[in-house]
Amino acid sequence: MRKTYGKVLPGMKLNDLSGKLIVVEGTDGAGRTTQINLLKTWLEEQGHAVLDTGMTRSMLAGEGIRRAKEGNNLGRVTQSLFYATDFVDRLENEIVPALRAGFVVLTDRYIYSLMARAIVRGMDAAWIRSIYSVALVPDAVIYLRIGVDELIPRVIFSRGFDYWESGMDVFPGQDMYESFRSYQSALLAEFDKLSVEYHFETVDASSDVKTVFAELQKKVMRILEGDSRKEFVSKLYEQVAEMSQLRTEAIFAAIPREMQRTDLELLLRSAAANEASGNGRNVA
Repeated sequence: MRKTYGKVLPGMKLNDLSGKLIVVEGTDGAGRTTQINLLKTWLEEQGHAVLDTGMTRSMLAGEGIRRAKEGNNLGRVTQSLFYATDFVDRLENEIVPALRAGFVVLTDRYIYSLMARAIVRGMDAAWIRSIYSVALVPDAVIYLRIGVDELIPRVIFSRGFDYWESGMDVFPGQDMYESFRSYQSALLAEFDKLSVEYHFETVDASSDVKTVFAELQKKVMRILEGDSRKEFVSKLYEQVAEMSQLRTEAIFAAIPREMQRTDLELLLRSAAANEASGNGRNVA
């Protein structure tokens, strides 16, 4: 049976979540999205049903978060609650149903990024942890770790600096480059603490994409080797067979007794009919 970090959402059952929940964590520019796309394709080729999800993809709150961040004036408490709403909505309507159906769920960041961002912005750590205590404990958290010096060139030569990812709301007196360095350094320090507390599996994300992917494949394969979904599928087949047997018995019971035949008689009649049909074809 799955566990949460303290609380269970009202009405949520945890005893039939047979899928696997795999989290890929790390700062922006660490290569999370690239690796999740590779993992999804690879897992599907292996015959696994896969759901990938991530921050701000909630139908309830995702678009609202994106619009709120466009103005660069989103308060810290509001931001924390907005992201918590996004997470809980995806947990209840995406992650849990997919796990119940036996999917492998790949999530691009989880509660750890949300906690790290909030704590770096000065939010109370205990309060933030209490908000996310409804989160399911994942089967694995893979932390793509990259230092600030390796991260900066990636950001510069890809999308450039962003107001929020540069922490301009945290370090408003600095230029964007210095603010980015200060903010990402603070995030890395918080991630390192969380990695110990929540037992992350750390992968050096400064290597090339192929090398990092090979490491992720090994870790994911180890998780799937103990896949409980085999037992789940076996039980599902047993339930289908049992339901089929019950339907057959119900149909047979509905036939008047004088019209019922023994199994032996039915077999003999079937054999005779097949033989007659075969003889007829041979004569023709």
